[in-house]
Amino acid sequence: MLKLCDLKIASELCNIRNSVNNIVGFILESHGPLKEDTLFELKVVLNELLQNAIKHGNKEDSAKQVKIRTGISKNYVYFIIEDEGEGFERNCIVRPENLTELCELKEGGRGLLIVRNLCDSVKYNFKGNKIVVLKSLD
Repeated sequence: MLKLCDLKIASELCNIRNSVNNIVGFILESHGPLKEDTLFELKVVLNELLQNAIKHGNKEDSAKQVKIRTGISKNYVYFIIEDEGEGFERNCIVRPENLTELCELKEGGRGLLIVRNLCDSVKYNFKGNKIVVLKSLD
């Protein structure tokens, strides 16, 4: 059975911590206890996705919102994060070949790589202002 949680937040960085805590709370309530490493990874993924949407997507314009949909089944959780920005060119995402290259990336280039490495699936809409990620809870 799929359980859903929808949130909308103003594009202010101060909203991230509370949003992550609310979403993690929903996941724990719906699924039950999780391994510490899984819980940590969920928080990292949500934090990175919300920071990207607020900073890069909506340019920290508090008049714009970020939509967050969380869906949870027995073994998986998915997040759909959508901002009101102009999007980005998906083909411009850097894929370093090794850890040394990752460490040399600018701070703004690491978030999506981290998310991609922590999740089972990452997809974007054509415009580049919506991301869908799927993560195993096992």
